[in-house]
Amino acid sequence: MKKFFSILCLFIFGFGLTACANSETNESNETNQEEMPTSDPTQETRDSEMSDTITMIDLNITIGEQVFSAKLYENQTTQAFIEKLPLDINMSDVNRNEKFYSFPDTLPTNSERPGEINAGDIMLYGDNGLVLFYETLSNTYSYTRLGYIEEAVRFAQAVGDGDINVSFELAEHSE
Repeated sequence: MKKFFSILCLFIFGFGLTACANSETNESNETNQEEMPTSDPTQETRDSEMSDTITMIDLNITIGEQVFSAKLYENQTTQAFIEKLPLDINMSDVNRNEKFYSFPDTLPTNSERPGEINAGDIMLYGDNGLVLFYETLSNTYSYTRLGYIEEAVRFAQAVGDGDINVSFELAEHSE
């Protein structure tokens, strides 16, 4: 009789583990499907993050003769950045995935560890490091999000591997 109950308990326990494993697998499959990229994952992700309640600030970034449209989030850090505009700076290439400029003074921060950074992201590293990412990557560093460049692929092609001269100015709206 003890053997029967032992076998029954093992059977129930095994069945319970199988049910839990299936439940976790289904949940992770649902999560993975929600995170699956679409035709333009960077832009669609950013668009879905930007609801009607968030105001975006239009920015033009010029490299050589090419002008790139960018969107800045409206926050304390971007306001301090906007106060520096128009801005013409030389940005250094770092790690073959970003362009970097160190401001002589500090800006307010609201840093986070984004995990994945998309090509075209504009961020502040520390309290004075302006970063334009031209490659998508994962990292563990902390950044304050400033915005993003709308045509990230074209931007990545334009920046190349070396140092570049970059101009920033608020976009003019014609109404």
